[in-house]
Amino acid sequence: MNTGPRGRAGRLWLRQRIAAAEAALDLLERKLGILRDEQAGLHRVAEETGAEWERRCREADRLLARAALLGGRRVLPLATTGEPAGLTVEHTSLMGVAYPRRIRFEAPVGSAPSPSGVALAPARRACRAALEAACAHAAATAAAAAVDAEAAATRQRIRAVERRRLPRLRSALEQIEVALEEREREDGARLRLITGHDGRS
Repeated sequence: MNTGPRGRAGRLWLRQRIAAAEAALDLLERKLGILRDEQAGLHRVAEETGAEWERRCREADRLLARAALLGGRRVLPLATTGEPAGLTVEHTSLMGVAYPRRIRFEAPVGSAPSPSGVALAPARRACRAALEAACAHAAATAAAAAVDAEAAATRQRIRAVERRRLPRLRSALEQIEVALEEREREDGARLRLITGHDGRS
């Protein structure tokens, strides 16, 4: 590690860097506190959206099975328009961390034929609701993972400052302080010797 200049200039240089490292540590600790608060909320949302997704999937399975029983398996391929669906991901950021705020499911344009409308229409709606729930859960899970990763990186940076950077700077400052005190004692002794010699002559 570069300990900078020696002597009094080195002492000033190290004091400035210690102050900067302590300020950085304070900022990192505040950032970690904010990230931890957000982590708790995001994990709660991920858990809730996961449970909702499972519930919606069970409902979609039930209604699809009902449609197949009432209209025969041939109705299921007709439940789609054949057009692709779309997804739009909206992002947000916190403390420099970007993560998905929302994933919006965009159903295919157009309407599919409905040979068994009574049974198939509710199944379609249930499938769409399950897909929307899946998007909500995917966004919440990705957001929680991004904030988890940033919190872990911030903890690592805090440890690096606390356990390596600051101790090295403080140790270097202590060495300079000891060297300066020793030099001042030697200068004082020399001065007394010279003054005493001059006084005798």
